[in-house]
Amino acid sequence: MINRITCFLVVTVHGCTQTHGPTEPTFGPREKTPSRPIVDPGLSYHSTRADTIGLERDLRIIESRLGPLDPAIRDSLVVLEVSYFSFTDTTCTRIDTSRLYSGVMLVHKCITKDVRSIFEAFRRDTFPIAKVIPINRYGLNADSTGWNDPASMSDNNTSAFNYRGKAHVPERSKHAQGIAIDINPLLNPLIRHGRNGVIREPPEGRYDPSRPGTLTRTNTARYLHSMGWSWGGRWPRPQDHQHIEKSRGNCAHVNH
Repeated sequence: MINRITCFLVVTVHGCTQTHGPTEPTFGPREKTPSRPIVDPGLSYHSTRADTIGLERDLRIIESRLGPLDPAIRDSLVVLEVSYFSFTDTTCTRIDTSRLYSGVMLVHKCITKDVRSIFEAFRRDTFPIAKVIPINRYGLNADSTGWNDPASMSDNNTSAFNYRGKAHVPERSKHAQGIAIDINPLLNPLIRHGRNGVIREPPEGRYDPSRPGTLTRTNTARYLHSMGWSWGGRWPRPQDHQHIEKSRGNCAHVNH
């Protein structure tokens, strides 16, 4: 699946401000990797490969609850580094254009080219990302049927792979297939209309298309459509504004 390497000091972000994280070994894709990866002095790191430490162990626990992850997915997961502009303030209203930030996410290898293109478009438009940290850093959820997505969302974290079930549906979620990303969840909350009113995930999220870092019909059409991706904000219910996924194209399992 993924070979172990040694990495360097990690900088993680909470809210839209920075704190220092641990230096630990981790795993990465099947490729020759130097024992100390080259650090780009022009980047500020929100996460590195070191932040995937323990992911394999956690995955075994999740599999004991949900069953084995399809080997076609497991053996095709890669740790992808992306770079982006971020915010200067805790309210995520001002964009820091003075430097680029970097983080890693776990994705299926069939979407790596697409994800790079999407983040290139984000940089071109100065579309800010609060942070990119692998979701395993937020721990397992209460019943160990996946990593703690609510904690990641509340931290406004952009993440991809999460082996988890899909509520009331036997098929695996697109996140469990490694072909979906949640973008700036506090700015792009899932909105569900129910008998008891409006439910937001995360609860403190607020959707305002005029805010930087917010996905809209206009910018998602520009970023996603030509590559066969779709946006959850177009769903009739619930409207999952943070969710983008590969919905057609070069992934053999995409329609399964």
